[in-house]
Amino acid sequence: MRCAISPNDPRIHDLIRALDRDEQPAAETWRLVAAGAERLGLPRPSYGHVRRLVRVERALRRLRAEAQRIMTDAGVALLAGRVPPVLQVIEEVSEIRSRAELVLQEHKPPPAAS
Repeated sequence: MRCAISPNDPRIHDLIRALDRDEQPAAETWRLVAAGAERLGLPRPSYGHVRRLVRVERALRRLRAEAQRIMTDAGVALLAGRVPPVLQVIEEVSEIRSRAELVLQEHKPPPAAS
């Protein structure tokens, strides 16, 4: 059984996005992704490769959730008749974007399949 696959294969990224849960160990995600890859006729990705991608995906999920919270808070303030602190919201979202770019420097995922 081969254990070599392109680090940027979007199908592996898609499997990780679909099968990974924050509360499960990376090894469990690897087992699920490896089984999914076999069903797709792909070689099994290495544990190290999946673990790295899991760390990146989880970090990006946390950052997206944080950005969503900031935007929701601003929307709630606006709906309540208050003016949200626009400059603060922009700065916080820009900071999250900068942190996401740092995460992606470790491993740049391929563009999402359309």
